[in-house]
Amino acid sequence: MKFNASSSLAFLLIIILLSGCGATATHETTGSTKSSEETVSSGASQSASSETPASTDSETRVFTDDLGREVEIPVAPQRVVISDFAAEMLAVGGTPIGAGHNEFKNVFIADKLEQTENIGDPPNVEKLLELAPDLIVASTVFHEIYPEVMEQLEKVAPILFISFDQDPIYDTFPKIADVLGRQKEAKQWIAEYEQEAEQARAQVKAALGADTVSIFRIEKGRLRIYLNRNFAGYMLYRGLQVNPPKEVASEIAKQPFGSAIQISLEKLPEYATDHMFIIVRNEGDDQAEFEQIKKSALWKSLPAVQEGNVYQLETDKYYGADIITIRETLKEALVILTSDNR
Repeated sequence: MKFNASSSLAFLLIIILLSGCGATATHETTGSTKSSEETVSSGASQSASSETPASTDSETRVFTDDLGREVEIPVAPQRVVISDFAAEMLAVGGTPIGAGHNEFKNVFIADKLEQTENIGDPPNVEKLLELAPDLIVASTVFHEIYPEVMEQLEKVAPILFISFDQDPIYDTFPKIADVLGRQKEAKQWIAEYEQEAEQARAQVKAALGADTVSIFRIEKGRLRIYLNRNFAGYMLYRGLQVNPPKEVASEIAKQPFGSAIQISLEKLPEYATDHMFIIVRNEGDDQAEFEQIKKSALWKSLPAVQEGNVYQLETDKYYGADIITIRETLKEALVILTSDNR
């Protein structure tokens, strides 16, 4: 068979079109970031690729989560279920279609989750199937305690596991923003937070000088002092940069992402500080325990007690472990520590 010029041109165009249709768009990024304020302030986390380009719903990329798993995820996820990081998603202007049970107890974000489904704890697989997410983001804790459920959920949608054992603002938050393609919004939020924190530190330093500060949680039969990872400790020691007691500073040096240590009542004087924040529920056995402690001679001998520098905090406000809770409670702690009536 012979081809004339027009036939050859048509055949060539068909070949070109077919070649274009076979191309796929898959990008690769990683979930590991540097744990430093400079990393974010300089413009980008090491985990993030360049700002996510405009894309279609069918585009995917590979993201390495905190378990070292390479997971293919949507470039622009539209239906995200998130176990423990709803605040981080809200902070960059997103709203999850489903969130873990504890997220709805957070007084700083609960009203913003009215259109979000409670997926329970452990997650309800049937509920997830109904929601039909295109991405699930869960804490590594869920992978540890609910491995069988997580295995089932991997059949529903891609799952990324993010660890709590890292800086919540400079590590966790940029990763969540990267996953959502909202790095610019995260950088703006962090810049605003840093400005607030810097101003607050100056005010606290002027008010307290070299005074030491600690934060305790009192429960029935248990007394804990918070370290650097727990949001309350992070807010004080990383946010406001107040001076911890030597024993707490030593523990933070040994375990930078430690949450808290449990001590006996007899050990309390060793951790005593010039200012003490106390978290205790206002009802039940915990409050009864605190009332008993306050009657003891040991409690009455503490410098903060004698100087009237013990501040009992509202438990509901100090429930979350997220960046919004850190930012809001920092503002409250600033008022308490700089008040003339403290």
